[in-house]
Amino acid sequence: MKIKTIKSTEKHRRSITKSVTYRLLSITADSVVAYFFTRDIALSAGIVLLVNGYSTFLYYFHERIWAHIHWGKQNIK
Repeated sequence: MKIKTIKSTEKHRRSITKSVTYRLLSITADSVVAYFFTRDIALSAGIVLLVNGYSTFLYYFHERIWAHIHWGKQNIK
């Protein structure tokens, strides 16, 4: 029995989707932590939006760079 292997590469849409879903999780956790320390909803929201706004772009570019790094990957034949 021959096992068929599927060679795949990560598409930009997948990286964007992963970035957005991770950010939603992160925003939720950061909101709770920021509010715990500030006890101010407006200040907490400002901090969370700023940090998570630029972090989304950093994560996306980090993912795209790692998609081109072959260290730790195995070749699929």
